[in-house]
Amino acid sequence: MYVAGVHEDAGGRPRNRRQRDPAEACPGRLGERANLRLHDVEQSLDFIDDVAFDGIVCALVLHHVANRAQLLSELRRVLRPGGWLLISTSHPTSDRHRFGGSYYAEDWVDLPVAGGEQSIHYQRMSLETFLAELLDSGFVLERLVEPRPTAALRDLDESAYRKLQQSPSFLAVRLRRS
Repeated sequence: MYVAGVHEDAGGRPRNRRQRDPAEACPGRLGERANLRLHDVEQSLDFIDDVAFDGIVCALVLHHVANRAQLLSELRRVLRPGGWLLISTSHPTSDRHRFGGSYYAEDWVDLPVAGGEQSIHYQRMSLETFLAELLDSGFVLERLVEPRPTAALRDLDESAYRKLQQSPSFLAVRLRRS
């Protein structure tokens, strides 16, 4: 098992100055059960053999990557035929509500977090663009999910619950390598 992460955003800026190598972040927790590696996913995954994995989880990463075609090609290469890929990303309708403009905008944006002290830099994309890139890379769509808020969120934060009932924040897809 490998853990891959982005060292820098698409503009070359450090994503998180507090980000650490995963092996240093959890010493001894995994022992020999996993080979953890911090890696810039804008670069080739040449340290991984072809068809090495049965499944890959790529959670909230793809929209931070400038050369998504290269990353998707690499993910397909290291995934066995018939293997699965789970990908989540920000929802395009949520991005339109946050930043305005066209639903089809594909500009790079900065989402303020931590009270505006930091931001998350990523590229907006329509659902059509998101799915086309995945399918053009040799994956078959098995399922698309737009997670809905749960009753537990309503109990915790009524305002957030109402907001997410109106506009989903992210989406997830399960794909199979053809």
